[in-house]
Amino acid sequence: MYIGLKLLKKGRRIGGSILLFIGVCGFLGYWFNIDTGKVVGFTLSAAFIYMGYRMIRSKNKEIEVPPLPAREEEPVFHSPETAFHTYSMGSPQNKHSLIGNLFLTGGRWDLHDMNIWHGIGDVKIDLSRAHINEGETIIIINGWIGDIDIYVPYDLDISLTASVNFGDIDVFGNKQGGINRSMTLSTSGYRESGKRVRIVVSLLIGDIDVIYL
Repeated sequence: MYIGLKLLKKGRRIGGSILLFIGVCGFLGYWFNIDTGKVVGFTLSAAFIYMGYRMIRSKNKEIEVPPLPAREEEPVFHSPETAFHTYSMGSPQNKHSLIGNLFLTGGRWDLHDMNIWHGIGDVKIDLSRAHINEGETIIIINGWIGDIDIYVPYDLDISLTASVNFGDIDVFGNKQGGINRSMTLSTSGYRESGKRVRIVVSLLIGDIDVIYL
């Protein structure tokens, strides 16, 4: 416990917290005959309840993104007898899901400002298949547990802010892993680009991967 407190004072939060927790468990078990397993279970349960509460609060404070003007082109559908179908699908502007996946990886689709929240599930977005409007498009993703994969074409300028409480962040081969990790970057021509996408990702447990295609 003493070493843990000393490490916390020096700013080494992870190592100090672990040693302090081990010391407290040992102290309670030795002096008060309290089952260490119950202490660990109670602490983990309380931590997950607290993190869930924080995520619910953040969900209620999500940034509202104004919808973009509708494009003039209407979806086109050919008759069922034709061998090929041409269609235009728009991305969801707001999507809230407790359990489930969101995949935007097939066919061509129109990218609008998106505000996504998911409790448990995976999100996969392939921007190489998206029709991207002029100006800045914003994608906001908040989640509890799952993996988030975003595929970016080489010629698209993006600005990214990503954070994860427990897991890994891998952006164009730059990787961080562990507890409370975050990464921020912008491509060199982002501010001057006619078409650009700003991505904000926040995840509790899981992996965030941003990959060039």
